[in-house]
Amino acid sequence: MDDLIRIIKEQTQTLYLNTDAILDALNESDLYDKNICDWPLGDQIYHMLHSMNYWFINPSLYPEPDYSPTDKGTKKILTKNEIIEYCKSVKDKITKYLENLNSDSLAERPPNCQFSKLALILGQFRHFMYHVGLIHGCLRIHTKGTSPQYFGLDSPIKPLS
Repeated sequence: MDDLIRIIKEQTQTLYLNTDAILDALNESDLYDKNICDWPLGDQIYHMLHSMNYWFINPSLYPEPDYSPTDKGTKKILTKNEIIEYCKSVKDKITKYLENLNSDSLAERPPNCQFSKLALILGQFRHFMYHVGLIHGCLRIHTKGTSPQYFGLDSPIKPLS
């Protein structure tokens, strides 16, 4: 595996660790169903995962799910278990995608997509960590100072298979 793909895999693993930390913190609190910052926290997490699922590989090939928290008419929040299962499916999908990626293909644009593979990946790293920060802030405010563990560049990670 070339170094650039190894780095992308490591940084993707860091995203997963931050997601797991948020989900663990929510399992220990009653905030999952709360409307925080005018947005239910469970829907914020769904949006973060949905965007990763939609944008990381090729948005032109992604079918929208029946449920979307951005559709104000649904008024449905996925359960914690549904979010955990969705998170696992997104992780599995992206992990498989990264296994077939090489640095020579990063400048290529996926079919019917205006962005390169690298731009899609970097865009999702940025977007995902925005939401990690927002959710950390919400948790910190509502738990009076405690927040989930944060994983960054110097955090120990397990390589993706």
